[in-house]
Amino acid sequence: MGGMDKECRPLWRLFSLIHDSKKSVQLTCEECIALLDYDTGLLATGIALDEIRPSVNHHLSLFSECPVRFGTWLENLERDTESSG
Repeated sequence: MGGMDKECRPLWRLFSLIHDSKKSVQLTCEECIALLDYDTGLLATGIALDEIRPSVNHHLSLFSECPVRFGTWLENLERDTESSG
């Protein structure tokens, strides 16, 4: 993922970048969160997850390239899973 000093691009620009499979995409953590927020918004409007699952999975795969933040969230998820199980 790109450095945190990069300005967050508009959502339309992010979609343009990530759907051009010929380019390697460098996103900030904020941009990844914006994409996931968009996905969450779609679900909140009633769109079925099965309809947008490929897009959500693609967004999540981009998000995993932020090793510090992704690692922290994975640790939190594992801890929460262990404490609830």
